[in-house]
Amino acid sequence: MKLSEPFANNVLTDAAEKHSEENRAWQGAPSIARTRGGRLFVSLMSGGIYEPDPRNCAIAVYSDDNGESWSEPLFVIESMPEKRLRTTDPEFWLAPNGALWLIWAEIPYPAGLEMPTYEQLIDMENDSEYHLLENQVKMYASVCENPDGEELVFSAPRFLFDGYLQNRPFVTPGGRWLFPTWLTSPRPFYQFHYSDDQGQTFHTTEPCYARPDGRHYDEPNFYQAKDGRIAALIRQTSTHQMRMWSEDDGMTWSKPEPLLETASQRPCCGTLPSGAVYSVSSIHHRSRNGLRLRISADGSEFEDRLILDDRERVSYPEVVWDEEENLYIVYDRERNNKIRKSRVTGLSEAAKEILFARIPAEAWKTGRITSDTVRARIITKARINELNNRFTEE
Repeated sequence: MKLSEPFANNVLTDAAEKHSEENRAWQGAPSIARTRGGRLFVSLMSGGIYEPDPRNCAIAVYSDDNGESWSEPLFVIESMPEKRLRTTDPEFWLAPNGALWLIWAEIPYPAGLEMPTYEQLIDMENDSEYHLLENQVKMYASVCENPDGEELVFSAPRFLFDGYLQNRPFVTPGGRWLFPTWLTSPRPFYQFHYSDDQGQTFHTTEPCYARPDGRHYDEPNFYQAKDGRIAALIRQTSTHQMRMWSEDDGMTWSKPEPLLETASQRPCCGTLPSGAVYSVSSIHHRSRNGLRLRISADGSEFEDRLILDDRERVSYPEVVWDEEENLYIVYDRERNNKIRKSRVTGLSEAAKEILFARIPAEAWKTGRITSDTVRARIITKARINELNNRFTEE
């Protein structure tokens, strides 16, 4: 399987060497989609020495054997330094008609902004010069109508809207496409984008409820409860996620209230064909340690079901499922190459992995692991650990 041709000037289809594991210093925030034919697509962030970096890029890989093995980069969308645009946060989504959408962010940065260095003490949870520009983010998309084909054709990139999206769109009971966007300062309220014509035009919901004080990466996500209401889970900087409800197809929302105790990271949730609702979040409520699968029969209260990974610094899970409700999960581990810094070499010994798990329906329904369960299988691992030699001359 291959890409027919680059769908934009900054898309590389022969990126296996330039963006191979041996040429990546970090990677994280994966997304996963499963086609009607069973092909799995995963996108991830990488490029440069960490996040954020004007050399960031979006990488796509795939699997044709149910996640047993994974390809080299199918294509890479690079940042555009000539336009001072940083490419980041790719998100795969299978639309109701079977078309595969790839959505990503482009964020401008001004001339003269210094290139990050490994010695800088930038924390992903805090502001940097690049993060402070995220209120100017624009989302773009490219669509493949036949993602099960042997030659994939993606459309030319199309601008969607202003605002950040880091979870896939949600189709409401009324058929509306609801996009879990969030708008950064100076817009201190919750507001989402939506489309009533299958992505041809976009609108925004009315602003609702002030966000808590301080900077927040809201990264909302949606699910449908058994009673038909839509829930939005919203990331907080505190030790829990917030939830608010909509009874009118996402147009208005209730006041946010605390839901799950978990560390601050992108919420992962969804409604399965049977009506059961899942949530994957950190085991620890203050740090991104461990991943726990929770299940709710009706979308109201959640109960613990399985520990997916009990290690430290695992985060940003995303889930898809098949017709039998087997779950396919991706997440990252130790993405930041500034953690586990060696006192001898001064360089990071972080894992920098994108991981895959496959949980059969029987396992998540009963809470008991079966012989078909796959956990913590490495999709890809960034392997650069000599940053000065690789990046100082760029």
